[in-house]
Amino acid sequence: MQMCELCGKLVDKLYKVMIEGSEMYVCKECLKFGKAPKTYSRVKKVKKMAIGSYKGNKGVKKPRRRDIFDSLPSLREDYGDVIRKAREKLGLSIEELAEKLKMKATVLHKFERYELEPSDEEIKKLEKFLKVKLTESSEGFEFYNISSEDDSLTLGHFLKIKK
Repeated sequence: MQMCELCGKLVDKLYKVMIEGSEMYVCKECLKFGKAPKTYSRVKKVKKMAIGSYKGNKGVKKPRRRDIFDSLPSLREDYGDVIRKAREKLGLSIEELAEKLKMKATVLHKFERYELEPSDEEIKKLEKFLKVKLTESSEGFEFYNISSEDDSLTLGHFLKIKK
């Protein structure tokens, strides 16, 4: 005699079912609370194909697809210094510049200290007023594919070198 894991009843035969994500052995009366093993399989059904109908292109290397982000401008690494130098060149304090751009002085201060990156709108405002360029396009970068003998990734696989 075996005991049902759900109701505790002693029975001769137990059935394997899935109940709320747990696999359990239950009696015939408790079967209605679960799913049979055939219905809870995680393996997806694959369509059968006729032999020889698949023609793969093994050995053909595809060229690197251009990523949409490759052509987008990105914020310069020295944006904080550029903002500070342009502001000082105009003889303005952070508070005065913030007032003219209708921004908070604390936000501008964080830009200059690299604590915060400006949004696209803020970049446009700053570039227009300060007459500086805070973005750079990544089109001048060349991507290198560096292969290694042991097929492990290194920093060289992720290098972008400016021309």
